[in-house]
Amino acid sequence: MSSQVELADSGEKTTPAPVEQPIPEPPYSSFSHRVKVFIIVMSSISSLFSPISSVIYIPAINVLADFYGQSVSHINLSVTTYMILQALAPMFFGDMADQMGRRPVYILTFTIYLIANIALALQSNYAALLILRALQSTGGSGTIALGNAVMADIATPAERSGYISYVQAGRLLGAAIAPTIGGLLTQFLNWRAIFWFLVILSGVYLAVYIPFLPETCRTVVGSGSIPPQKWNQTVLSFVNTRRIPTGTDPAINFERQEMKLDLTSRRQLRFPNPLNALRIIVEKDIALIMLSASLMVAGFYMIMVPIPPVFEATYGFNQLQIGLCYIPFSIGSAVGTVGFGKFLDWNFKRVARKIGHPLHLRKGDDLRHFPLEKTRLQVVMIPALMGGLCTISWGWVLHQKVHLAVPLVILFIGGGTISGAMTTTQVLLIDLYPESAATVSAALNVCRCLLSAGGTSVIQYMIDAMGLGWCYTFLGLVLIAFTPLTAVVVKWGPKWREERFLRVERKRRNQDATT
Repeated sequence: MSSQVELADSGEKTTPAPVEQPIPEPPYSSFSHRVKVFIIVMSSISSLFSPISSVIYIPAINVLADFYGQSVSHINLSVTTYMILQALAPMFFGDMADQMGRRPVYILTFTIYLIANIALALQSNYAALLILRALQSTGGSGTIALGNAVMADIATPAERSGYISYVQAGRLLGAAIAPTIGGLLTQFLNWRAIFWFLVILSGVYLAVYIPFLPETCRTVVGSGSIPPQKWNQTVLSFVNTRRIPTGTDPAINFERQEMKLDLTSRRQLRFPNPLNALRIIVEKDIALIMLSASLMVAGFYMIMVPIPPVFEATYGFNQLQIGLCYIPFSIGSAVGTVGFGKFLDWNFKRVARKIGHPLHLRKGDDLRHFPLEKTRLQVVMIPALMGGLCTISWGWVLHQKVHLAVPLVILFIGGGTISGAMTTTQVLLIDLYPESAATVSAALNVCRCLLSAGGTSVIQYMIDAMGLGWCYTFLGLVLIAFTPLTAVVVKWGPKWREERFLRVERKRRNQDATT
Protein backbone atom coordinates (compact mmCIF):
# COMPACT_ATOMS: atom_id res chain seq x y z
CA MET A 1 0.00 0.00 0.00
CA SER A 2 2.80 2.39 0.88
CA SER A 3 4.58 1.69 -2.38
CA GLN A 4 1.41 2.55 -4.31
CA VAL A 5 1.16 5.85 -2.39
CA GLU A 6 4.79 6.66 -3.08
CA LEU A 7 4.30 6.03 -6.80
CA ALA A 8 1.23 8.24 -6.80
CA ASP A 9 3.05 10.97 -4.93
CA SER A 10 6.00 10.86 -7.25
CA GLY A 11 3.71 11.46 -10.23
CA GLU A 12 4.89 8.36 -12.05
CA LYS A 13 2.31 6.63 -14.25
CA THR A 14 2.09 2.89 -14.59
CA THR A 15 1.53 1.48 -18.10
CA PRO A 16 -0.91 -1.38 -18.32
CA ALA A 17 0.40 -4.71 -19.50
CA PRO A 18 -0.11 -5.21 -23.24
CA VAL A 19 -3.29 -7.11 -24.04
CA GLU A 20 -2.61 -10.23 -26.04
CA GLN A 21 -4.30 -9.93 -29.41
CA PRO A 22 -6.07 -13.07 -30.64
CA ILE A 23 -4.69 -14.64 -33.76
CA PRO A 24 -7.02 -13.65 -36.59
CA GLU A 25 -8.65 -16.66 -38.18
CA PRO A 26 -8.52 -16.77 -41.97
CA PRO A 27 -11.82 -16.67 -43.85
CA TYR A 28 -13.18 -19.87 -45.38
CA SER A 29 -12.16 -18.53 -48.79
CA SER A 30 -9.59 -15.80 -49.32
CA PHE A 31 -10.60 -15.19 -52.91
CA SER A 32 -12.20 -11.83 -53.62
CA HIS A 33 -15.81 -11.63 -54.75
CA ARG A 34 -14.74 -10.82 -58.30
CA VAL A 35 -12.46 -13.85 -58.47
CA LYS A 36 -15.19 -16.08 -57.03
CA VAL A 37 -17.61 -14.96 -59.73
CA PHE A 38 -14.97 -15.71 -62.37
CA ILE A 39 -14.38 -19.18 -60.88
CA ILE A 40 -18.12 -19.92 -60.82
CA VAL A 41 -18.59 -18.82 -64.44
CA MET A 42 -15.64 -20.88 -65.67
CA SER A 43 -16.72 -23.95 -63.68
CA SER A 44 -20.25 -23.67 -65.07
CA ILE A 45 -18.94 -23.41 -68.61
CA SER A 46 -16.67 -26.42 -68.11
CA SER A 47 -19.66 -28.51 -67.06
CA LEU A 48 -21.20 -27.95 -70.52
CA PHE A 49 -18.62 -29.96 -72.43
CA SER A 50 -19.36 -33.52 -71.42
CA PRO A 51 -23.17 -33.43 -71.89
CA ILE A 52 -22.85 -31.43 -75.10
CA SER A 53 -20.39 -33.93 -76.55
CA SER A 54 -22.63 -36.81 -75.53
CA VAL A 55 -25.80 -35.75 -77.36
CA ILE A 56 -24.67 -33.18 -79.97
CA TYR A 57 -23.72 -36.25 -81.98
CA ILE A 58 -27.24 -37.74 -82.14
CA PRO A 59 -28.64 -35.68 -85.08
CA ALA A 60 -25.72 -36.81 -87.26
CA ILE A 61 -26.10 -40.56 -86.66
CA ASN A 62 -28.02 -41.24 -89.89
CA VAL A 63 -25.55 -39.13 -91.89
CA LEU A 64 -22.58 -40.97 -90.36
CA ALA A 65 -24.17 -44.34 -91.07
CA ASP A 66 -24.31 -43.44 -94.78
CA PHE A 67 -20.77 -42.00 -94.74
CA TYR A 68 -19.16 -45.09 -93.16
CA GLY A 69 -21.42 -47.61 -94.86
CA GLN A 70 -22.48 -48.96 -91.46
CA SER A 71 -25.86 -49.60 -89.89
CA VAL A 72 -27.34 -47.13 -87.43
CA SER A 73 -26.92 -49.71 -84.66
CA HIS A 74 -23.17 -49.86 -85.41
CA ILE A 75 -22.90 -46.09 -85.24
CA ASN A 76 -24.80 -46.22 -81.95
CA LEU A 77 -21.89 -48.22 -80.56
CA SER A 78 -19.90 -44.98 -80.57
CA VAL A 79 -22.57 -43.48 -78.30
CA THR A 80 -22.36 -46.49 -75.99
CA THR A 81 -18.57 -46.24 -75.92
CA TYR A 82 -18.82 -42.58 -74.98
CA MET A 83 -21.21 -43.28 -72.10
CA ILE A 84 -19.06 -46.09 -70.69
CA LEU A 85 -16.00 -43.84 -70.55
CA GLN A 86 -18.22 -41.04 -69.24
CA ALA A 87 -18.91 -43.24 -66.24
CA LEU A 88 -15.36 -44.47 -65.64
CA ALA A 89 -13.04 -41.54 -66.43
CA PRO A 90 -14.16 -39.23 -63.57
CA MET A 91 -13.24 -41.91 -61.00
CA PHE A 92 -9.60 -41.63 -62.09
CA PHE A 93 -9.51 -37.85 -62.50
CA GLY A 94 -11.58 -37.16 -59.38
CA ASP A 95 -9.05 -38.81 -57.07
CA MET A 96 -6.21 -37.08 -58.91
CA ALA A 97 -7.87 -33.68 -58.44
CA ASP A 98 -8.42 -34.23 -54.69
CA GLN A 99 -4.77 -34.93 -54.00
CA MET A 100 -2.96 -32.95 -56.74
CA GLY A 101 -5.21 -29.95 -57.35
CA ARG A 102 -7.97 -28.86 -59.72
CA ARG A 103 -5.94 -26.87 -62.25
CA PRO A 104 -3.57 -29.63 -63.42
CA VAL A 105 -6.47 -32.03 -63.95
CA TYR A 106 -8.57 -29.43 -65.78
CA ILE A 107 -5.68 -28.65 -68.11
CA LEU A 108 -4.92 -32.34 -68.70
CA THR A 109 -8.51 -33.33 -69.44
CA PHE A 110 -9.20 -30.38 -71.73
CA THR A 111 -5.98 -31.06 -73.64
CA ILE A 112 -7.05 -34.68 -74.20
CA TYR A 113 -10.50 -33.47 -75.23
CA LEU A 114 -9.09 -30.90 -77.67
CA ILE A 115 -6.79 -33.43 -79.36
CA ALA A 116 -9.60 -36.00 -79.64
CA ASN A 117 -11.94 -33.52 -81.33
CA ILE A 118 -9.31 -32.46 -83.86
CA ALA A 119 -8.71 -36.11 -84.72
CA LEU A 120 -12.47 -36.80 -84.94
CA ALA A 121 -12.93 -33.91 -87.36
CA LEU A 122 -10.16 -35.28 -89.61
CA GLN A 123 -10.70 -39.07 -89.50
CA SER A 124 -12.65 -41.10 -92.06
CA ASN A 125 -12.48 -44.60 -90.56
CA TYR A 126 -15.14 -46.37 -88.49
CA ALA A 127 -12.66 -47.97 -86.10
CA ALA A 128 -11.02 -44.58 -85.58
CA LEU A 129 -14.44 -43.13 -84.80
CA LEU A 130 -14.99 -45.61 -81.97
CA ILE A 131 -11.52 -45.14 -80.49
CA LEU A 132 -11.55 -41.36 -80.72
CA ARG A 133 -15.05 -41.08 -79.25
CA ALA A 134 -13.73 -43.01 -76.25
CA LEU A 135 -10.78 -40.59 -76.03
CA GLN A 136 -13.12 -37.62 -76.39
CA SER A 137 -15.24 -38.95 -73.54
CA THR A 138 -12.17 -39.51 -71.36
CA GLY A 139 -11.20 -35.85 -71.66
CA GLY A 140 -14.65 -34.26 -71.62
CA SER A 141 -16.07 -36.46 -68.87
CA GLY A 142 -13.02 -35.95 -66.68
CA THR A 143 -14.33 -32.48 -65.88
CA ILE A 144 -17.62 -33.82 -64.46
CA ALA A 145 -16.17 -34.44 -61.00
CA LEU A 146 -14.35 -31.11 -60.86
CA GLY A 147 -17.08 -28.46 -61.06
CA ASN A 148 -18.82 -29.40 -57.79
CA ALA A 149 -15.44 -29.89 -56.12
CA VAL A 150 -14.38 -26.33 -56.98
CA MET A 151 -17.64 -25.00 -55.53
CA ALA A 152 -16.96 -26.91 -52.30
CA ASP A 153 -13.50 -25.33 -52.22
CA ILE A 154 -14.75 -21.75 -52.21
CA ALA A 155 -18.22 -21.93 -50.60
CA THR A 156 -19.26 -22.69 -47.03
CA PRO A 157 -22.16 -25.13 -46.46
CA ALA A 158 -24.49 -22.19 -45.83
CA GLU A 159 -23.94 -20.85 -49.36
CA ARG A 160 -22.77 -23.99 -51.18
CA SER A 161 -26.13 -24.95 -52.68
CA GLY A 162 -26.42 -21.79 -54.73
CA TYR A 163 -22.88 -22.20 -56.04
CA ILE A 164 -23.35 -25.85 -57.01
CA SER A 165 -26.65 -25.04 -58.70
CA TYR A 166 -24.84 -22.91 -61.29
CA VAL A 167 -22.56 -25.81 -62.21
CA GLN A 168 -25.50 -28.20 -62.33
CA ALA A 169 -27.45 -25.74 -64.48
CA GLY A 170 -24.58 -25.65 -66.96
CA ARG A 171 -24.55 -29.43 -67.16
CA LEU A 172 -28.30 -29.70 -67.75
CA LEU A 173 -28.31 -26.79 -70.17
CA GLY A 174 -25.57 -28.45 -72.19
CA ALA A 175 -27.52 -31.69 -72.51
CA ALA A 176 -30.67 -29.80 -73.51
CA ILE A 177 -29.25 -27.43 -76.16
CA ALA A 178 -26.77 -29.85 -77.73
CA PRO A 179 -29.28 -31.53 -80.07
CA THR A 180 -30.28 -28.13 -81.44
CA ILE A 181 -26.66 -27.19 -82.10
CA GLY A 182 -25.91 -30.59 -83.63
CA GLY A 183 -28.95 -30.39 -85.88
CA LEU A 184 -28.05 -26.91 -87.11
CA LEU A 185 -24.43 -27.81 -87.83
CA THR A 186 -25.34 -31.05 -89.60
CA GLN A 187 -28.11 -29.49 -91.69
CA PHE A 188 -26.29 -26.34 -92.81
CA LEU A 189 -22.64 -27.54 -92.85
CA ASN A 190 -21.69 -31.20 -92.35
CA TRP A 191 -21.01 -33.73 -89.59
CA ARG A 192 -17.34 -32.70 -89.33
CA ALA A 193 -18.47 -29.19 -88.32
CA ILE A 194 -19.73 -30.68 -85.04
CA PHE A 195 -16.21 -31.61 -83.99
CA TRP A 196 -14.63 -28.39 -85.29
CA PHE A 197 -17.20 -26.50 -83.22
CA LEU A 198 -16.06 -28.42 -80.12
CA VAL A 199 -12.41 -27.76 -81.02
CA ILE A 200 -13.01 -24.01 -81.12
CA LEU A 201 -15.07 -24.07 -77.92
CA SER A 202 -12.51 -26.05 -75.90
CA GLY A 203 -9.57 -24.12 -77.36
CA VAL A 204 -11.02 -20.77 -76.31
CA TYR A 205 -11.78 -22.16 -72.84
CA LEU A 206 -8.20 -23.40 -72.37
CA ALA A 207 -6.80 -20.08 -73.58
CA VAL A 208 -8.68 -18.31 -70.79
CA TYR A 209 -8.29 -20.98 -68.12
CA ILE A 210 -4.53 -21.61 -68.18
CA PRO A 211 -3.26 -18.07 -67.50
CA PHE A 212 -6.08 -16.77 -65.31
CA LEU A 213 -8.01 -19.33 -63.24
CA PRO A 214 -6.39 -19.96 -59.82
CA GLU A 215 -5.98 -23.23 -57.95
CA THR A 216 -8.76 -23.75 -55.38
CA CYS A 217 -8.15 -27.23 -53.92
CA ARG A 218 -8.10 -26.80 -50.13
CA THR A 219 -5.45 -29.49 -49.61
CA VAL A 220 -3.16 -27.45 -51.88
CA VAL A 221 -3.94 -23.78 -51.19
CA GLY A 222 -6.04 -23.90 -48.02
CA SER A 223 -8.50 -21.01 -48.14
CA GLY A 224 -6.65 -19.67 -51.17
CA SER A 225 -4.12 -17.79 -49.05
CA ILE A 226 -1.30 -20.35 -49.45
CA PRO A 227 0.50 -20.27 -52.80
CA PRO A 228 0.29 -23.49 -54.83
CA GLN A 229 3.28 -25.17 -56.40
CA LYS A 230 5.20 -22.77 -58.64
CA TRP A 231 4.23 -24.63 -61.81
CA ASN A 232 0.58 -24.38 -60.73
CA GLN A 233 0.43 -20.61 -60.21
CA THR A 234 -1.31 -18.11 -62.45
CA VAL A 235 -1.46 -14.37 -62.92
CA LEU A 236 -4.42 -14.29 -60.53
CA SER A 237 -2.40 -16.16 -57.92
CA PHE A 238 -0.22 -13.07 -57.63
CA VAL A 239 -2.72 -10.28 -58.31
CA ASN A 240 -6.22 -11.26 -57.15
CA THR A 241 -5.64 -13.75 -54.35
CA ARG A 242 -5.58 -12.10 -50.94
CA ARG A 243 -2.90 -13.43 -48.63
CA ILE A 244 -3.14 -13.67 -44.85
CA PRO A 245 -1.25 -10.62 -43.56
CA THR A 246 2.05 -11.34 -41.89
CA GLY A 247 2.08 -10.45 -38.20
CA THR A 248 4.96 -9.22 -36.11
CA ASP A 249 4.48 -11.75 -33.31
CA PRO A 250 6.89 -14.69 -33.81
CA ALA A 251 4.26 -17.08 -32.41
CA ILE A 252 1.74 -15.95 -35.03
CA ASN A 253 4.26 -16.25 -37.83
CA PHE A 254 5.27 -19.70 -36.58
CA GLU A 255 1.65 -20.90 -36.61
CA ARG A 256 1.11 -19.63 -40.14
CA GLN A 257 4.31 -21.27 -41.28
CA GLU A 258 3.08 -24.52 -39.73
CA MET A 259 -0.09 -24.23 -41.81
CA LYS A 260 1.95 -23.84 -44.98
CA LEU A 261 4.14 -26.82 -44.08
CA ASP A 262 1.07 -28.94 -43.34
CA LEU A 263 -0.42 -28.22 -46.74
CA THR A 264 2.92 -28.77 -48.44
CA SER A 265 3.21 -32.19 -46.81
CA ARG A 266 -0.08 -33.20 -48.44
CA ARG A 267 1.17 -32.33 -51.91
CA GLN A 268 2.57 -35.79 -52.47
CA LEU A 269 1.54 -37.10 -55.86
CA ARG A 270 0.51 -40.73 -55.99
CA PHE A 271 -1.10 -42.70 -58.76
CA PRO A 272 -4.85 -41.98 -58.68
CA ASN A 273 -6.95 -44.80 -57.29
CA PRO A 274 -10.38 -45.03 -58.97
CA LEU A 275 -11.48 -47.52 -56.31
CA ASN A 276 -11.77 -44.64 -53.83
CA ALA A 277 -14.99 -43.62 -55.61
CA LEU A 278 -16.35 -47.16 -55.39
CA ARG A 279 -15.61 -47.30 -51.65
CA ILE A 280 -17.83 -44.26 -51.17
CA ILE A 281 -20.72 -45.85 -53.07
CA VAL A 282 -21.02 -48.80 -50.64
CA GLU A 283 -21.75 -46.54 -47.63
CA LYS A 284 -25.41 -47.10 -46.67
CA ASP A 285 -26.61 -43.49 -46.77
CA ILE A 286 -24.54 -42.66 -49.85
CA ALA A 287 -25.86 -45.71 -51.73
CA LEU A 288 -29.48 -44.68 -51.14
CA ILE A 289 -28.85 -41.04 -52.08
CA MET A 290 -27.02 -42.04 -55.26
CA LEU A 291 -29.71 -44.53 -56.27
CA SER A 292 -32.38 -41.85 -55.89
CA ALA A 293 -30.35 -39.27 -57.83
CA SER A 294 -29.35 -41.75 -60.56
CA LEU A 295 -32.96 -42.75 -61.17
CA MET A 296 -33.86 -39.09 -61.67
CA VAL A 297 -31.00 -38.60 -64.13
CA ALA A 298 -32.00 -41.77 -65.99
CA GLY A 299 -35.56 -40.47 -66.21
CA PHE A 300 -34.17 -37.17 -67.52
CA TYR A 301 -32.37 -38.94 -70.39
CA MET A 302 -35.19 -41.41 -71.08
CA ILE A 303 -37.40 -38.43 -71.85
CA MET A 304 -34.80 -36.56 -73.92
CA VAL A 305 -33.30 -39.29 -76.09
CA PRO A 306 -36.53 -40.52 -77.79
CA ILE A 307 -37.77 -37.00 -78.59
CA PRO A 308 -36.46 -36.96 -82.22
CA PRO A 309 -38.28 -40.10 -83.46
CA VAL A 310 -41.35 -39.43 -81.30
CA PHE A 311 -41.79 -35.82 -82.45
CA GLU A 312 -41.06 -36.75 -86.05
CA ALA A 313 -43.78 -39.43 -85.97
CA THR A 314 -46.25 -37.37 -83.93
CA TYR A 315 -45.87 -33.88 -85.40
CA GLY A 316 -43.93 -34.49 -88.64
CA PHE A 317 -41.04 -32.26 -87.52
CA ASN A 318 -37.62 -32.08 -89.20
CA GLN A 319 -34.34 -32.12 -87.27
CA LEU A 320 -34.19 -28.34 -86.82
CA GLN A 321 -37.76 -28.16 -85.49
CA ILE A 322 -37.10 -31.08 -83.15
CA GLY A 323 -33.96 -29.38 -81.85
CA LEU A 324 -35.93 -26.25 -81.00
CA CYS A 325 -38.35 -28.34 -78.92
CA TYR A 326 -35.55 -28.98 -76.41
CA ILE A 327 -35.48 -25.28 -75.45
CA PRO A 328 -38.34 -25.42 -72.87
CA PHE A 329 -36.66 -28.36 -71.20
CA SER A 330 -33.34 -26.52 -71.04
CA ILE A 331 -34.94 -23.34 -69.66
CA GLY A 332 -36.91 -25.31 -67.07
CA SER A 333 -33.80 -27.21 -66.02
CA ALA A 334 -31.77 -24.04 -65.57
CA VAL A 335 -34.54 -22.25 -63.64
CA GLY A 336 -35.20 -25.28 -61.44
CA THR A 337 -31.55 -25.86 -60.65
CA VAL A 338 -30.71 -22.27 -59.73
CA GLY A 339 -34.02 -21.77 -57.92
CA PHE A 340 -33.62 -24.85 -55.77
CA GLY A 341 -29.99 -23.96 -55.07
CA LYS A 342 -31.05 -20.60 -53.65
CA PHE A 343 -33.87 -22.23 -51.70
CA LEU A 344 -31.47 -24.79 -50.17
CA ASP A 345 -29.20 -21.99 -48.96
CA TRP A 346 -32.19 -20.23 -47.39
CA ASN A 347 -33.38 -23.45 -45.74
CA PHE A 348 -29.91 -24.18 -44.35
CA LYS A 349 -29.78 -20.77 -42.67
CA ARG A 350 -33.35 -21.15 -41.39
CA VAL A 351 -32.59 -24.49 -39.72
CA ALA A 352 -29.30 -23.17 -38.32
CA ARG A 353 -31.07 -20.23 -36.66
CA LYS A 354 -33.81 -22.51 -35.35
CA ILE A 355 -31.42 -24.89 -33.56
CA GLY A 356 -28.95 -22.17 -32.55
CA HIS A 357 -26.16 -23.36 -34.83
CA PRO A 358 -23.68 -20.56 -35.62
CA LEU A 359 -23.40 -19.58 -39.25
CA HIS A 360 -19.76 -18.89 -40.07
CA LEU A 361 -20.18 -17.64 -43.59
CA ARG A 362 -16.51 -16.68 -43.73
CA LYS A 363 -14.91 -19.51 -41.77
CA GLY A 364 -17.06 -22.53 -42.64
CA ASP A 365 -19.14 -24.71 -40.37
CA ASP A 366 -18.59 -27.75 -38.17
CA LEU A 367 -21.42 -29.95 -39.44
CA ARG A 368 -20.81 -33.12 -37.47
CA HIS A 369 -23.91 -32.60 -35.32
CA PHE A 370 -25.91 -30.54 -37.81
CA PRO A 371 -29.10 -32.21 -39.21
CA LEU A 372 -27.74 -32.20 -42.75
CA GLU A 373 -29.94 -34.97 -44.09
CA LYS A 374 -33.17 -33.40 -42.87
CA THR A 375 -32.17 -29.90 -43.93
CA ARG A 376 -31.32 -30.91 -47.48
CA LEU A 377 -33.80 -33.69 -48.19
CA GLN A 378 -36.94 -32.34 -46.53
CA VAL A 379 -37.47 -30.19 -49.64
CA VAL A 380 -36.79 -32.88 -52.24
CA MET A 381 -40.02 -34.89 -51.94
CA ILE A 382 -42.28 -32.41 -53.74
CA PRO A 383 -40.11 -31.87 -56.87
CA ALA A 384 -39.38 -35.61 -57.07
CA LEU A 385 -43.08 -36.46 -56.98
CA MET A 386 -43.90 -33.71 -59.49
CA GLY A 387 -41.18 -35.04 -61.78
CA GLY A 388 -42.76 -38.48 -61.66
CA LEU A 389 -46.22 -37.04 -62.42
CA CYS A 390 -44.82 -35.02 -65.33
CA THR A 391 -43.24 -38.19 -66.71
CA ILE A 392 -46.61 -39.97 -66.63
CA SER A 393 -48.37 -36.99 -68.25
CA TRP A 394 -45.68 -36.78 -70.92
CA GLY A 395 -46.47 -40.23 -72.24
CA TRP A 396 -50.21 -39.75 -72.45
CA VAL A 397 -50.23 -36.30 -74.10
CA LEU A 398 -47.95 -37.66 -76.82
CA HIS A 399 -50.11 -40.76 -77.13
CA GLN A 400 -53.18 -38.57 -77.66
CA LYS A 401 -51.25 -36.27 -80.05
CA VAL A 402 -52.50 -33.13 -78.32
CA HIS A 403 -51.43 -29.61 -79.29
CA LEU A 404 -47.65 -29.06 -79.23
CA ALA A 405 -47.93 -26.44 -76.45
CA VAL A 406 -48.95 -29.11 -73.92
CA PRO A 407 -45.87 -31.37 -74.17
CA LEU A 408 -43.61 -28.30 -74.26
CA VAL A 409 -45.13 -27.03 -70.99
CA ILE A 410 -44.66 -30.49 -69.46
CA LEU A 411 -41.05 -30.44 -70.64
CA PHE A 412 -40.52 -27.11 -68.88
CA ILE A 413 -42.11 -28.24 -65.60
CA GLY A 414 -40.48 -31.67 -65.70
CA GLY A 415 -37.07 -30.19 -66.44
CA GLY A 416 -37.40 -27.80 -63.49
CA THR A 417 -38.59 -30.36 -60.95
CA ILE A 418 -36.28 -33.22 -61.90
CA SER A 419 -33.22 -30.96 -62.07
CA GLY A 420 -34.17 -29.34 -58.73
CA ALA A 421 -34.34 -32.73 -57.04
CA MET A 422 -31.02 -33.74 -58.61
CA THR A 423 -29.37 -30.56 -57.33
CA THR A 424 -30.60 -31.24 -53.80
CA THR A 425 -29.06 -34.71 -53.65
CA GLN A 426 -25.79 -33.50 -55.16
CA VAL A 427 -25.44 -30.76 -52.56
CA LEU A 428 -25.96 -33.25 -49.74
CA LEU A 429 -23.26 -35.55 -51.11
CA ILE A 430 -20.79 -32.65 -51.18
CA ASP A 431 -21.76 -31.76 -47.61
CA LEU A 432 -21.05 -35.33 -46.51
CA TYR A 433 -17.65 -35.46 -48.25
CA PRO A 434 -16.35 -31.86 -48.43
CA GLU A 435 -12.69 -32.94 -48.38
CA SER A 436 -13.21 -35.41 -51.25
CA ALA A 437 -15.72 -33.46 -53.30
CA ALA A 438 -14.28 -34.53 -56.66
CA THR A 439 -14.21 -38.20 -55.65
CA VAL A 440 -17.80 -38.27 -54.38
CA SER A 441 -18.95 -36.45 -57.54
CA ALA A 442 -17.16 -39.10 -59.59
CA ALA A 443 -18.88 -41.84 -57.59
CA LEU A 444 -22.28 -40.31 -58.31
CA ASN A 445 -21.33 -39.99 -61.95
CA VAL A 446 -20.60 -43.74 -62.19
CA CYS A 447 -24.04 -44.60 -60.85
CA ARG A 448 -26.03 -42.16 -62.94
CA CYS A 449 -24.15 -42.76 -66.20
CA LEU A 450 -24.46 -46.54 -66.01
CA LEU A 451 -28.15 -46.35 -65.08
CA SER A 452 -28.78 -43.75 -67.79
CA ALA A 453 -26.93 -45.86 -70.35
CA GLY A 454 -29.12 -48.83 -69.48
CA GLY A 455 -32.28 -46.72 -69.56
CA THR A 456 -31.60 -45.05 -72.89
CA SER A 457 -30.66 -48.38 -74.47
CA VAL A 458 -34.07 -49.91 -73.69
CA ILE A 459 -36.45 -46.93 -73.82
CA GLN A 460 -37.25 -47.30 -77.53
CA TYR A 461 -37.96 -51.01 -77.07
CA MET A 462 -40.26 -50.12 -74.16
CA ILE A 463 -42.10 -47.53 -76.26
CA ASP A 464 -42.54 -50.03 -79.10
CA ALA A 465 -43.81 -52.76 -76.76
CA MET A 466 -45.95 -50.74 -74.34
CA GLY A 467 -46.85 -47.59 -76.24
CA LEU A 468 -45.99 -44.05 -75.18
CA GLY A 469 -48.68 -43.76 -72.52
CA TRP A 470 -48.00 -46.95 -70.56
CA CYS A 471 -44.24 -46.76 -71.07
CA TYR A 472 -43.93 -43.37 -69.36
CA THR A 473 -46.59 -44.31 -66.81
CA PHE A 474 -44.35 -47.20 -65.76
CA LEU A 475 -41.29 -44.95 -65.71
CA GLY A 476 -43.07 -42.23 -63.69
CA LEU A 477 -44.36 -44.76 -61.15
CA VAL A 478 -40.81 -46.10 -60.69
CA LEU A 479 -39.57 -42.58 -59.95
CA ILE A 480 -42.42 -42.02 -57.47
CA ALA A 481 -41.90 -45.43 -55.82
CA PHE A 482 -38.25 -44.73 -55.06
CA THR A 483 -38.89 -41.23 -53.69
CA PRO A 484 -39.28 -42.55 -50.07
CA LEU A 485 -35.58 -43.51 -50.14
CA THR A 486 -34.89 -39.95 -49.11
CA ALA A 487 -37.09 -40.38 -46.03
CA VAL A 488 -34.98 -43.40 -45.02
CA VAL A 489 -31.83 -41.25 -45.27
CA VAL A 490 -33.46 -38.48 -43.22
CA LYS A 491 -34.27 -40.96 -40.42
CA TRP A 492 -31.15 -43.13 -40.35
CA GLY A 493 -28.59 -40.98 -42.17
CA PRO A 494 -27.28 -39.07 -39.10
CA LYS A 495 -26.58 -42.37 -37.30
CA TRP A 496 -24.76 -43.82 -40.30
CA ARG A 497 -22.81 -40.57 -40.75
CA GLU A 498 -21.65 -40.62 -37.10
CA GLU A 499 -20.58 -44.27 -37.42
CA ARG A 500 -18.53 -43.35 -40.49
CA PHE A 501 -16.96 -40.39 -38.70
CA LEU A 502 -15.89 -42.55 -35.73
CA ARG A 503 -14.53 -45.22 -38.07
CA VAL A 504 -12.43 -42.68 -39.95
CA GLU A 505 -11.17 -41.20 -36.66
CA ARG A 506 -10.07 -44.62 -35.38
CA LYS A 507 -8.28 -45.32 -38.65
CA ARG A 508 -6.51 -41.95 -38.49
CA ARG A 509 -5.40 -42.51 -34.90
CA ASN A 510 -4.05 -45.94 -35.79
CA GLN A 511 -2.09 -44.48 -38.69
CA ASP A 512 -0.66 -41.75 -36.46
CA ALA A 513 0.34 -44.37 -33.88
CA THR A 514 2.20 -46.46 -36.44
CA THR A 515 4.07 -43.44 -37.80
